[in-house]
Amino acid sequence: MDITEKRKSTLINVAYFAVLAVGYYFFMKYALDIVAPFVFAFLVALVLQKPIRFISQKTKIPQKAVAIGIVAALLAVFAGLVALVGYKLFVEFRDFGEFVAYKINDLPRTIESIRIWMLDVIEFLPGKLEASLAESINGFAKDIAAKTAEDGISGLGKIGGGITEKIDFSMLEGPIGGIVDVAKRIPWFLTAVLVSIIACFFITADYDNVVGMIKRNVSEKNEYALVKAKNLFSNVMGKMVKSYTTIIFITFAEVAIGLNLLQLFDIYKGSHIIVISILTALLDILPVFGTGTVLIPWSVYSFIMGDVPFAIGLIVLYVLITVIRQVIEPHLVAMNVGVHPTLTLAGMYVGIQLFGVIGLFALPITLVLLKALNQEGIIHLWGREKKNCEESQKNEEEKAETEQKNAEISK
Repeated sequence: MDITEKRKSTLINVAYFAVLAVGYYFFMKYALDIVAPFVFAFLVALVLQKPIRFISQKTKIPQKAVAIGIVAALLAVFAGLVALVGYKLFVEFRDFGEFVAYKINDLPRTIESIRIWMLDVIEFLPGKLEASLAESINGFAKDIAAKTAEDGISGLGKIGGGITEKIDFSMLEGPIGGIVDVAKRIPWFLTAVLVSIIACFFITADYDNVVGMIKRNVSEKNEYALVKAKNLFSNVMGKMVKSYTTIIFITFAEVAIGLNLLQLFDIYKGSHIIVISILTALLDILPVFGTGTVLIPWSVYSFIMGDVPFAIGLIVLYVLITVIRQVIEPHLVAMNVGVHPTLTLAGMYVGIQLFGVIGLFALPITLVLLKALNQEGIIHLWGREKKNCEESQKNEEEKAETEQKNAEISK
């Protein structure tokens, strides 16, 4: 292949990936809201097919009736759990919000404690240097206290002779915009939930006809690829959900047990253990953030405030959680798709910038699925690894041999 042909091939590949990227962007931006309730309903129907067929065979009740009954029962159980757990969480988060508001109102005392701690730290310095730093610390603390007393917490933004003007907060625009976007989408979410519930009944009850209609509109080759992709998608998504749900639960349990033990030995004198455990567990599944986002600043704050035993307890808890996480995660997240953590982090950043909070999860999951589909040969976006190609070729040969044997037997 000469250089001209190579350039043509490169341009074609670039245009191909660009079209795919643009198509994905428009789908996520404008079409996802429309199809999401129906995709969710189809996934629910797919998961429920085995128990529906089993119950129908054992009881001789028509599959449609069994499907409607199971969906209704699951909906009732789920609604009950949401009501009970939701009320409990609402009370916990409401109390936690009041606690945070109290801490904000108690900010002057915190500032004074930090001032005293900093003055103690610089005592070893030479006289003039210590006096100069002490003057700066006292002036800064006084300025903070004055601004807070005048303007409340908003006054902190005016402190330090324009310090905030020198700090780039643009990195927060994506997450904050995502939170605002979620609040605006609450009416859509409620509508989508209602449509999803109705679609679950229809698609689950008529699953065979829906699948049959899809198969009739694709070729035999594409039907095989579609079934293979469906099985792969179910396998990958099932592993992801199971793995990270387990990690969240384990982290939640570790933080809750740790704080309860510290409370039992009268080291931790606070409350809101459930809320803190939930927030820490949710942060723990995100790259870069992790449990240290909560526990390390909390331990530093406790140390400054003079609660040294609790600060040490938080550090020990953080170390234990990190060690356990490093041990269990490789066994739990058995994805076998080889997506590098840097690529996952990049996917999360680009996803939240383009699509808000949904993109934080949707784009990394898309990368995982594309990697798995490409390795299995269902799609061909880039070269597959030699091992995967050999396995795929071996599977194709075994399939051809099986078909040939079946043909000979039928003759």
